[in-house]
Amino acid sequence: MKSRKYVAITALSALLLVVAVAGCSTNPIPRPTPTATQSFTSTPMTSVNPSPTRTSGALAQYWVADTARGFRLYREFLNAFLEPDALTAALTNLVSKKPVDPDYVSLWPTDTKINSVKVVGNLATIDLTFSRLNVGGEGESLAIAQLVWTATAADYKVTRVAITRDGKTVESLAGHVDATKPFTRAPAYSVVAPVWITYPGEGYTAYVDGFTLEGMASTFEANVAWKVYKDGKLVKEGSTTAAEAGPAWTKWSVKIPGLSPGKYFFMAAEYSAKDGSLVAQDTHNATLE
Repeated sequence: MKSRKYVAITALSALLLVVAVAGCSTNPIPRPTPTATQSFTSTPMTSVNPSPTRTSGALAQYWVADTARGFRLYREFLNAFLEPDALTAALTNLVSKKPVDPDYVSLWPTDTKINSVKVVGNLATIDLTFSRLNVGGEGESLAIAQLVWTATAADYKVTRVAITRDGKTVESLAGHVDATKPFTRAPAYSVVAPVWITYPGEGYTAYVDGFTLEGMASTFEANVAWKVYKDGKLVKEGSTTAAEAGPAWTKWSVKIPGLSPGKYFFMAAEYSAKDGSLVAQDTHNATLE
């Protein structure tokens, strides 16, 4: 039943080769508040206020999934601080592990290694080793965005991210995006999926009493559609609105009473105001008790 939001990396490669490069930049831009969520581009950032990218004892990881608007970022949390530091731990986890949600993927090859992460002022330099980043322009931009978002979420002092390969600055990581200068974050709407479910997370256990489905969105007229399935059957559905309409990136939530204990499948989505087609969705499996 669960709709897949991604395809295999080999299939991604063929598709992405024909897609134009999605915004990256070498120019530093003002840093938002620590609760802001951005990516990287030459376009100045707009102010956004999503839920915090880092909570006590948790590190944000940014993964990729497919939407009708192209490939976009989704977030999960790693619930531990690892050695030698939070920034290195977050990036190492990103390139060496898999996301909890099977709908998400990393665009970095499985042999990618973080050799070092050095921070000087607001600049983090990430040195990588990898065999080949076999993606097109959009894929290369999103792969870089994974590193930029994860690094800047792990260390709020970092506003710029330089990427080197085996200790050397390279012209490009996959042949499409200029990698000779640092990258910065960009407006959330340009790279983040328009709808996230932030609670419950994939595989979470939540309580039936007072259960509230929560998320973030940047959608037309702030609309968010939601559905709840139990044992493969639709048991609840409706719609709600985020705090602001897109391009703002704001919270949404909906209380869902009357759910009994058991295993559930939750979906939040944006549908086209023009033709009703699915723009993007986020889905999580969770247990209520």
